[in-house]
Amino acid sequence: MERNNKIPIRNIYYMLSYAYQTLNLSEYKQIGTEKFENVKELYAKILSIGIPVLIRGGLSKDYISVEETSNVIKGKIDINSTIKKNALVNKKVAVVYDEFSENILLNQIIKATLVYLSSSNKISKKTRSLFYGFLPYFTEVSDVELDLKLWKNVRYNRQNIRYQFIVDVCRYLYEQLLFDESSTSQTMKEVQDEQKLSSLYEKFIYAFFKRETKYNVSHPQIQWMVDDEFTDALPIMQTDLVLQKDKKTLIVDAKFYSENMVARFEGGAAKQKSANLYQIFTYINNWKKQPDETVAGMLLYAKTTAINQPNHIYHIKGNQMIVVSLDLQQDFSGIRENLLAYANQFFA
Repeated sequence: MERNNKIPIRNIYYMLSYAYQTLNLSEYKQIGTEKFENVKELYAKILSIGIPVLIRGGLSKDYISVEETSNVIKGKIDINSTIKKNALVNKKVAVVYDEFSENILLNQIIKATLVYLSSSNKISKKTRSLFYGFLPYFTEVSDVELDLKLWKNVRYNRQNIRYQFIVDVCRYLYEQLLFDESSTSQTMKEVQDEQKLSSLYEKFIYAFFKRETKYNVSHPQIQWMVDDEFTDALPIMQTDLVLQKDKKTLIVDAKFYSENMVARFEGGAAKQKSANLYQIFTYINNWKKQPDETVAGMLLYAKTTAINQPNHIYHIKGNQMIVVSLDLQQDFSGIRENLLAYANQFFA
């Protein structure tokens, strides 16, 4: 099996820099000139710069619910809890109130990551000491057990959006170290890497066109064109990227796989993945076209090391479907040139 696992660390940095505009800040400029042996070093370096930036800006706070027994009434009295704890014997009552505190999930994740990293032998002693030195700034934050489930409960808003990049990188690094330490098979680790890079690849492609072009860039959901208004149980059609200009619309779906084409048997002819073609074809046919609007679809694969790569243009029932492969192992100037050319071949 040909694996898509040889992306240069420098290009992962560039993908991060587009996906998260935070990396354009002056604090991160030095990263662009450094060399890293592996992606763990890159993530650790980002955190070593980004966490102090968060600390200097002040850790985010929010209102959290606090329950305690007290002889001072504040907030609401919890009668049931007061009786269960027999608090009245000591002339106290159980109260529940809101407190504006740093002890929120985002800070808990960062603190738990720092605790984990400061004792991990998978990173250098110097970096471990650096992370350990950040912990005193989180003394008001509760200790939680680091687990991937924590990230599922994260919610961002205007007040805490500055945390997103750092909290995501905490997860990237934790996952990387976790899989290194586990007994998981090499194949499973590669699948996990593929899933992580797939998400980053999608974010990168969207951010690239948003920043580098003058197209109208969006990623809307496409509504099913049903005849009777009944849509229950129909899957959501969430686009990765839609480019629009001069009554022309290109629906792009970014694909990052270990294998981009399939053969029915060993040595057989490599074919397109049918599910991907069905998906983009469905997107095109359910797009609500405006008068004189031309709509096409593009499957934008990340190139693998396999000989056969999907690079084709199909015309099916009046619909154009472009299938291309982006080489992420080349110099980034080539990546930029290729992405612009892929779009221009439709809009030109």
